[in-house]
Amino acid sequence: MSELKPRITSLGHAVADRVVMSMDECMEYFGYSSPSMRQLARNTQIRLKRWWCDPIGKSVQELADEYEAGALELSCQAVQKCLDGGSLKDIGALVFVSCTQALPECPSMAFRVAGELGMAGHTRLVDIIGDGCQGALPGLDAAYAYLLTFHQPVLLVATEICSATYFPAPQTDMGNSISNLLFSDGSAAMILAESPDPQYPAVLDFEHFWSKDSKDLLGYVHQQGRLKVQLAREVPQVVPPMVVRTINSLLTRNGLTKEDINSWIIHNGGVAILKEIAGLMGMDSEKEFRYSWQVLREYGNLSSATVGLIAEAMHQDPANRHGWVVGAAMGAGAGVGAVLLLYG
Repeated sequence: MSELKPRITSLGHAVADRVVMSMDECMEYFGYSSPSMRQLARNTQIRLKRWWCDPIGKSVQELADEYEAGALELSCQAVQKCLDGGSLKDIGALVFVSCTQALPECPSMAFRVAGELGMAGHTRLVDIIGDGCQGALPGLDAAYAYLLTFHQPVLLVATEICSATYFPAPQTDMGNSISNLLFSDGSAAMILAESPDPQYPAVLDFEHFWSKDSKDLLGYVHQQGRLKVQLAREVPQVVPPMVVRTINSLLTRNGLTKEDINSWIIHNGGVAILKEIAGLMGMDSEKEFRYSWQVLREYGNLSSATVGLIAEAMHQDPANRHGWVVGAAMGAGAGVGAVLLLYG
């Protein structure tokens, strides 16, 4: 009998469908009219913008209420798809990841999601808040630690309602405008369990890297009582080398090179980010990161939920269910997380 290993045994996702716009409609919605903004919208390569709510004109409290309602509904939808008719009775812990809470939730969103799902009262609950787009990686790291400690399956849910962080600013505020065009709302769920089945990827190792000198590069700040995206112009130049450094460290520690990797799950922080990472690694972005591009074009950037959708798209093709896999995401700070997976 094959050895039991920590494996990702199921994946599921849900995306918002209450506000769906083409990028041209998105431009009109935000009142963006300059040629440079139109070019920027085209450059995102996103086909449809998907938001849970229409945020313009809403108060901070109204956006907080929209966050809770959207996060609960999309999280539960993603979990049900992940379960595919199965039961939550064996799940020992729920790890909930997010960064788009307009106001802090207490009791936590893990508490609220677990209650909505009808999970057992002894289920361990943990929230990972504020890591931005890379949050699913520390979330998976925490789920892995829980699994190895308690030997019970762990449910990981990453959910973002980016529409709840809408900030009214002129189109000349480029960081804010790029955020409005790039980010969408959705949830990704996965189950981490001990399994001998080689068709599910085993979780083998993690690597994380962050720099205190980059704390003002990427994330959220509070202005006028609201969350406002902080997105420096230097992100496409500063973050990709951090991603490559993190991936190389992970590979080197495990005696691997990039040529050994069969599939890549790279967070689609944007067109420039994907191209620059591939360029630094001497790789064909469209080929090696094809699932990242697929999710970007279809859904946009769903912050921490994104890598779950990319992983699911990769796993759905049986031809990919062999060999080494590297996942990586960059997020607030900037910080980078990476994971090494193996089918077999």
